[in-house]
Amino acid sequence: MLTLKELKKVVKVADMKADTPSAKALKESGAEIVVKEVLETDASIAVYENGYVLYQEGTKTTVFPLHKCSGYEYENADGTRKRVKREFFDNENWYVLPLLVASDRMITNQIKIGDYHGIISYSVFVEDRKYLIDPRRNCLDDVIEKELIKELLQTLTERQKEIIYLYFWEQMNQMDIAKSLGISQQTVAGTIKRSIEIMKKHANQ
Repeated sequence: MLTLKELKKVVKVADMKADTPSAKALKESGAEIVVKEVLETDASIAVYENGYVLYQEGTKTTVFPLHKCSGYEYENADGTRKRVKREFFDNENWYVLPLLVASDRMITNQIKIGDYHGIISYSVFVEDRKYLIDPRRNCLDDVIEKELIKELLQTLTERQKEIIYLYFWEQMNQMDIAKSLGISQQTVAGTIKRSIEIMKKHANQ
């Protein structure tokens, strides 16, 4: 997994004072793509060697400097605001924070042209999170919930944390976890189920 922190070390820092190039200009600039992720929707996100991120959904695009992506601020349902610190995103998959930034920029652009149809929905983490993640949630909800899950992990035993980490973060299947730890697949499945129940109970307190 390439992290955001690692990616920022290998691409140039874009000139923040210069005008941001259009998607067409960026594609024709000759700069090479360092990394690219194609999403399940008709969308993709790529980072160029010159430090710019290009997000494209169908015919709509947005471009912004990678190094402008640090923390992320969002508004709760009660109107209060919360900021997710840069350190949280540094060691996540490189595209998590840029996707949030791109999503916000697309929404802003759609509002400006009177074509706002709601927050773009993505599946940026493993599908096996069905116990924890409502498929109707959007990308920001996924990131926020993943941050919460990390906090809730502290309510588990060391063995429970290890199995949950391997299953959700390392994306190992239950059989591989069982072989790795020398236990049965049934034990792994039971541990995952009990651990999720414990975390849900603490999350609702």
